Amino acid sequence: MPLWLSLAVFAQFLFAMTVLVDKHIVVRVAHIGRPIVYTFVISILSGFVVVIAPFGLVSLPSADTLRLSVLYAVAFAGALFFLYSSLRIARASDVAPVVGAVSTITTLFLAGFLIEGDIRPSVIPPVMLLAAGTALISRFHFSRRALGRVLLSGFLFGLSVFVAKLVFFGVPFLDGFFWTRFMGVFVAFSFLVVPSWRNAIFYGGRNASSKGKALVVGNKVIGGGASILTAYAISLGSVSVVNALAGLQFVFLFIFALLFAKRMPALEENGMPRGHGGWQTGLGVALVALGVALVYLTHADLL
Repeated sequence: MPLWLSLAVFAQFLFAMTVLVDKHIVVRVAHIGRPIVYTFVISILSGFVVVIAPFGLVSLPSADTLRLSVLYAVAFAGALFFLYSSLRIARASDVAPVVGAVSTITTLFLAGFLIEGDIRPSVIPPVMLLAAGTALISRFHFSRRALGRVLLSGFLFGLSVFVAKLVFFGVPFLDGFFWTRFMGVFVAFSFLVVPSWRNAIFYGGRNASSKGKALVVGNKVIGGGASILTAYAISLGSVSVVNALAGLQFVFLFIFALLFAKRMPALEENGMPRGHGGWQTGLGVALVALGVALVYLTHADLL
């Protein structure tokens, strides 16, 4: 299996570990509270790249790189906000798969039309299988309000991944990763311009428990590692395929639910009940597995 595919698969395993913790954090006001607060915290934490980037190895960005990095940060922050907004009013097991499927289709459409060579004809069937399988894992138990937020989140995630690939076309991986994430800090500080958001952020920061803060930071360290692996995979390979592999995240979640539901009641509380989805979930998992197998076969010639 090509290195970028292996990295993308392992990244989805790490992302799956963070999903249930995200749900736990968002729904409990004692931890963080409003979605804008959590979005702010995650965007600020993206500034850790300042620490990991060796001095002198990151170049000043060109105007195009800077514009694309800002667009990436805005799209990513918007995707997070709508994701966490929907998680407050719908189950994680319904929300996350649809977000992943919409993101996959968005990236496939944009890359197929705007990035020459990103999509080979043989890759389109497995990517569509991955998107369909991911969507089927959800039971689609949404209110109209929740559905709008889910669709917006998926579109913005897909847009952010596509823009990241454009950045990596123009600069080395370290530069691209640094500037796309560092711009997230400036986008986060722009939230403070809105008085109600500013009050929520300051209030949430003061009243979050020490345990809640540690949970957020620890979870985002794992998520940050997955993000680095995904970004590197995107820089090396097909952005459409890498993003489509997000469906694996929900297969891992399904496996976690089967293995640990009795020991971890929070799995059910956070939206992964035992037997979730029945035949529909089983079909979705099977389609994702088939899609991954086909992705591997279509890239076997790269070994």
